[in-house]
Amino acid sequence: MAVTGTGGPLKDDRASFDEKDVARRRDELLARARGEAPSVGGGGQRLMGLGVQFVVAILLFLYLGTWLDRKFGTAPWMMLLGTFVGAGAGFYSLYRAMVEENRIQDEEASRRK
Repeated sequence: MAVTGTGGPLKDDRASFDEKDVARRRDELLARARGEAPSVGGGGQRLMGLGVQFVVAILLFLYLGTWLDRKFGTAPWMMLLGTFVGAGAGFYSLYRAMVEENRIQDEEASRRK
């Protein structure tokens, strides 16, 4: 048995698994046995592109507002309106994705019980 500098024993590597790691491995094995793909990253993988999507929505509406300002000579009002509409659209998209992710996680949790 290995000893630390303070005199206490170190845990063996095989015995150092915490309960969450054991539960995660169990869920992966059960998913494989059922023929399902295990959810390695959970919801994080499904939500990775949301930040980029938010920025793209703002930039798209900002560009549209700038184009309208040049066309109608209303600078900077359409650009400002486009920025706020893009931010609103981005926030709405984030909200919908988060509600959907919450629903998916609730369904997964209810299936595990």
